[in-house]
Amino acid sequence: MKFTITDKDKAKAFSSMFQNMKLFSDHINLMFEPHRLYAQGMDSSHISVFEIIIPNTWFDSYWQEGNDVLGINTVLFHKILGTREDAQHISVEYNRDTDSDKLYMHFSKEHSESVNAVSKSFDKHFELPLVELESDLMEIPDVDYQAEFALASSNFASLVGQLKQFGSDLFIKCNEEELRLTSKSNESGNMSVVVPIDDLSLFAINEGETINMSFSLLHLHNICAFHKVCDSVNLKISENYPLKTTYLLEPLGDSDDDSDKARIVVFLAPRINDDE
Repeated sequence: MKFTITDKDKAKAFSSMFQNMKLFSDHINLMFEPHRLYAQGMDSSHISVFEIIIPNTWFDSYWQEGNDVLGINTVLFHKILGTREDAQHISVEYNRDTDSDKLYMHFSKEHSESVNAVSKSFDKHFELPLVELESDLMEIPDVDYQAEFALASSNFASLVGQLKQFGSDLFIKCNEEELRLTSKSNESGNMSVVVPIDDLSLFAINEGETINMSFSLLHLHNICAFHKVCDSVNLKISENYPLKTTYLLEPLGDSDDDSDKARIVVFLAPRINDDE
């Protein structure tokens, strides 16, 4: 297996995406298939499930023969990616025949690119020891969601960070007139944000419905760490089902179907009210 990322924006997105994996799990399996890179995992509290889907066409080059499942330590992966300079390309290699217990990573810059003495970066090479992990995948059912909305990922991350200061849960009220986000606690009082429907880049809800749900702000805050990966975040909610959060690594184009696009998807289970 070998892939390279030379596009500056894609290299930045790839680094940010996998650096944030340590917020969810200490170890994950990377599944390299001829047509894509796929990863799935669950956080330690079993409240959120994440998926990473990157088609082979997203990479600047990608070669994979057969299927390989590689277990990695996300904390170590975070350390390695943290050493990459902004202008450095990413190259990753694995050989099941000669070095089945190591993943090789390289950060380099084209020698033809002009640099000055201060900003000069040096090529870096890493051996990442692999770990054996169970690779059972969870079946994630398709859901016909009651509501869907999208907004700037940085704005949503900022709101979640602010709401987190006033309570541990996010209460969402959504209908055809408004989207209201609230957090509250006895110690900190109450914070409520009304997001105008016209300020959303996408909004849809079943006619006549009002949805009231709550979610862990701590887990939402971790999800929002992906806001640097893309400019917009898409959220889908439906009563008694997990919140579905999607960050696309590439434009949708003319179609609303994201099934063939590079993306991060995180499902977050709703809070259960005591009186239910």
